[in-house]
Amino acid sequence: MTLVISAIGLGRILTLNLAGWFSDYFSRKLTVLVGVAADMLFFVGMVFTNNYFIAFIVALLAGVGNAFLDTSTYPIVVESFPSESDNGSLSVLNKAFISTGQFVLPIVVRWTLRNKIYFGWVFFICDIGLLLNLILLMQLSYPEKQNSRPKSKKTLSEKTAVRPKKAKLHIEGLALMIFSFVSVSLFNIFVFWIPTFAERVLSINKADSLLFVSIYSICSFVSVFATSVIVKKKVNISNLILVCLGLTSLSILYMIWLPSLFSIILASSFVGLFAAGGIWQLGLALLLEFFPMNKGIVTSFYSLSTALSVMSTPYITGLMVEQSVYLAFIYNFILAVIGFLAMFIVKRRYQQLFKR
Repeated sequence: MTLVISAIGLGRILTLNLAGWFSDYFSRKLTVLVGVAADMLFFVGMVFTNNYFIAFIVALLAGVGNAFLDTSTYPIVVESFPSESDNGSLSVLNKAFISTGQFVLPIVVRWTLRNKIYFGWVFFICDIGLLLNLILLMQLSYPEKQNSRPKSKKTLSEKTAVRPKKAKLHIEGLALMIFSFVSVSLFNIFVFWIPTFAERVLSINKADSLLFVSIYSICSFVSVFATSVIVKKKVNISNLILVCLGLTSLSILYMIWLPSLFSIILASSFVGLFAAGGIWQLGLALLLEFFPMNKGIVTSFYSLSTALSVMSTPYITGLMVEQSVYLAFIYNFILAVIGFLAMFIVKRRYQQLFKR
């Protein structure tokens, strides 16, 4: 089962750069349609597969669909709404719809199984929804790909900006790739191991330890909408991300230093509110402003950092937890600090490159 699940991440990694190139050199519209079609094949294939090898191949299609949609939808938002407050807010709302799907689908599948209803109907309904979406997307018009940053657009501070120097991939580009890896690792590590931390450190039973995951999930869902509203108010995005990373790291440190029911609840709330509320999408909006040409390829590299985190984090932290569950959260705290430093570099470079 875990091998099949890992195939989704593998399919994403293998096709991200291809999808980015495809998005830039063909069209955003065609890339979106390919992504939706791949997801449709995944849902249908999962219903009819009856062995692990076929399931593995079908799961690869989900990764392919994810890669093509990532490298087209985010650039489309940026090109449709050049104002950073608008595209940042909409990118975060995209996270809200993703979270909604991740929350609703498992509940519906579980309900069908409990009531002895054929689970495949859920997948068929998803496929019908994707087909209707595909038909709608084929009728829509899309903005032309932008190969440069219009001088008349506003910066994150909503002031007219002029770029006197060229952005450097090995400075702000690398810093944002690091942030991409860190931002996803923060909440994944927390969700994976907070029940184990509660069980081993506070001797909370397994059923009750899952409550902290629920607290995190609720706070993350609320945070997505709150973050979208805040960004719409034209706040400085790099400063907002720095605040989120700072509060996340402090809450994790507090839980490690003084483990208690209160500190775990606080950390669960803060990680949900500040690490999983859409800061990954905000980082991508910054990256696309630094590198406005070839947005599809740029997005693919940013997403590749995320995919590497998803694949490596469970294994690395699993080895740590074999020694002590504290090690996994110390590692999480260190990642938060590294992400803070990387984003501080991004903030300084933004001030240098986009002078008022």
